[in-house]
Amino acid sequence: MANEVLAEIDRQNIIFDVVDGIPPSGDESDEIRSFRSQIEADNLLLEYTAEELGFNNVLFEYLSQG
Repeated sequence: MANEVLAEIDRQNIIFDVVDGIPPSGDESDEIRSFRSQIEADNLLLEYTAEELGFNNVLFEYLSQG
């Protein structure tokens, strides 16, 4: 489910921000806002996308924060 609009580094940074609980800055592009909303709303998509980018156990860290 690779997002062809956003560069890999952008997707990685968004995942890190979501996992770390960093809120959006407000000046993101529509593509970034859409991608971020999707992975914040769907833990499976977050996990799948993170694994696609080579990260493991991102979901565990994300869910452990609450």
